[in-house]
Amino acid sequence: MKLEYNKDNIAAQNLRKDILKTLKMCKPPKDNLSKSQRKALNEIKESNLISIYPFDKGSGFVRIKKEDAVQKIKDQIGEINTLAEDPTNSFAVKIKTTLSKLNKKNKFTKEEYEVIYPSDPIAPRMYSVIKAHKPEKNYPMRIIVSTVGTPVYGLSQYLVSIIQFSLNKCQIRLKNSVDFVEKAKQWTISKNEIQVSYDVVNLYPSVPIKDAINVVINLLNNDQDYKKYTKLSINEIKSLLELCLSRCYFLWDDKIYELENAGPIGLSLMVVMAEAFLQYIENKAIQEALNENPPIDLKSYHRYVDDSHARFPNIDQAEKFKEILNKQNKNIQYTIEHENESKTLNFLDVSIINTLKGKYDFNIHRKQAITNIQIKPTSSHNPKVLDGIFKGFIHRAFKLCSENYIEKEIEFLIDTFIENGYEKKKLIDIVKLMRQNRRNNINDKNDNQQQKQTITLPWIPRISPKLKKNFKKAGYHVVFKSQHNLCNILTSKNKCTLPINSNPGVYKVTCSCDNKPYIGETKIQVRNRVKQHMDQVEKGNYRNSALALHAKSCNKGINWEKAETIKTERNKFQRKVREALEIQKNKAVADEGGLNLDQGQYVTSKF
Repeated sequence: MKLEYNKDNIAAQNLRKDILKTLKMCKPPKDNLSKSQRKALNEIKESNLISIYPFDKGSGFVRIKKEDAVQKIKDQIGEINTLAEDPTNSFAVKIKTTLSKLNKKNKFTKEEYEVIYPSDPIAPRMYSVIKAHKPEKNYPMRIIVSTVGTPVYGLSQYLVSIIQFSLNKCQIRLKNSVDFVEKAKQWTISKNEIQVSYDVVNLYPSVPIKDAINVVINLLNNDQDYKKYTKLSINEIKSLLELCLSRCYFLWDDKIYELENAGPIGLSLMVVMAEAFLQYIENKAIQEALNENPPIDLKSYHRYVDDSHARFPNIDQAEKFKEILNKQNKNIQYTIEHENESKTLNFLDVSIINTLKGKYDFNIHRKQAITNIQIKPTSSHNPKVLDGIFKGFIHRAFKLCSENYIEKEIEFLIDTFIENGYEKKKLIDIVKLMRQNRRNNINDKNDNQQQKQTITLPWIPRISPKLKKNFKKAGYHVVFKSQHNLCNILTSKNKCTLPINSNPGVYKVTCSCDNKPYIGETKIQVRNRVKQHMDQVEKGNYRNSALALHAKSCNKGINWEKAETIKTERNKFQRKVREALEIQKNKAVADEGGLNLDQGQYVTSKF
C-alpha cells in the first residue's frame, strides 16, 4: 500500500499479482503437531484446576495448581484495595484536560500530541511469571503489569524521552553485561582486594515517588540539554510527572485493584524514576564514604538496574559501604553478596574471576532456572532465525568470555544445540565463519538492506520464502516474525482478558436485512465506536453515520450485539488500509449492496 500511496500504481499492481500468484500456487503447510499432541494441548489449555506460568528467567514454564498460583500472587501484591469501579475514564479526563491546555500553548508538535493524547484508554492489566531461580523462597511470583493503551502510556514514553539523555551521562550506569566487561578489562586488580555485588530489595514498589520527582527535576535543572527534546518548562514537566505517577491500579481476576503510595507498575517512566533516584542516593553514599575517617577505599562501583558491582580492599569496607547505602533512604535497601573462596563472583550473566595476576577473567554465568532447551530445528521458524539464535549465543561468548574460557563455552553451546536436534557439522561451520568474520572485523549486517523499507511477514514454511522474493523484487527488505510457541499458547489464558471489542482497529457491523455489512475503523475502542453509531441512530443524525442513514430506511434492525473486531490496530495508516481492503473483500460499498458510503482511503485500485 505504501507503493500505491506514493503514486507508484504500476509497481503496486505488479507486486499484488506476484503475491496472489504465489499464494494460489502454494499448498497450505502441514500441521507440525500430531493429532494426539493437539488433543493433549487442548486438554491442558482447558483445565480449570491447573495453571501454567512462564519462568521469570529462562525459557521454561511450570504447571501449578490454580489455587496455589493465586495465593502466590496475593502474597506478592500484599495489602491492596479493591475498587468498586474502573477509574480509567476519570483518570483519562484529567490527563486530557492537562494536555489540551499545554497543546494550546504550542508545547507539542502535532505528532507528539497524537501519541500522548489518550483518546480512549483501557485499564492496566496484571499478570505473573514464576521465579524458578529462587527455590529458597518457595518459587515466588513476579508481578508484571501491561500498560499498553492505558491513560498514561503515551505520556510516559514522551517524558522518558526527555529525561533519559541526562541519566545516560552518569558514569555509574551500565548499559549491559558487555559494557561492564569492557570497563572491567581496563582495571588493575590487586591480589588482596575483594569484589561484591549489591542488590536493591524490591526496587520499583520501593521508590518514593515524590522524592524521585524532585530528584529528576534537580537533574534537569542542572542539565539544560533537556531543552533540545521538549518545549515544556521545568514546572510543566514536574506537573506531568506528578500526574503520570499519581495512581497505581490494575485489572486482575476481573477486579480492579489499587496500591496506595506506589508508582504505576510496568510503566516505562517508573524505570527512569528508579534509575534517577538510585543515581542520587548512590552519589550521596559515595561522597559520604570518601569523607569517612579514614575514607572507604571504593575502587569501582557500577550498576545495571538494581544490581551493582563494587571493589574494596577488604570485606569490612564492603559491609560498611552497604550500611552507608542503606541509611540514605529507608525505602531503598540493599543486600550484599561476596565473592567465593576461589575469588569468583557472579554478576548479571557473567562470572568474574580474580586471576591474582592483576586482571579479571570472565565466563558465562547461568542461573539454575536456565533449562538449555532451545527451539527445535523442526519447529515452524525461519531457518535463519534458528541459525541466528545459535549465532547470538556464540556472539555473546566472544564478547563476554576471556580467551581461556571461550573454547569451553563454545563446546558447551554446540553440545546443547546438538541435544536439541541440530546438526553438529552445521553448528561447527557457523562457528568457523563467525571466527573468520571476527578476525577480519566483518559485521554481519548489510547496510544497504537496512536502508530499504522493511516488511514484516509471519513465517509459514514454503510460502514465506517465496513471498520474500516477491517483495525483494519490488525493493523491500523482508523480515519474518515467528508464530506462537508452546509457552505462549499454554500461558496466555492466565493473562487478563478485556471485554470484547476493547481495542482500536477495524470492525464489522451487520444488519438483519440482506445488505452486506458495514466496515469501519477507529482509534478508540471498537465497542465505544459502536455505541457512538447507536447514539447517532437514536438521534437521527444521518449525516454523521452510514449506519444511522441505513437504519432510517430499514426496519429489520442492526445487529449491534454482533459487532466484531476484524483486526486490532493502533497505527492509523495500517487501520485505513485494512479498512479499505475489508470493504473490498466484503463488498461493503453501497453500489454492491453494502452499508458503506465510500471505499475507504489509500487503496485506489481493486484487486
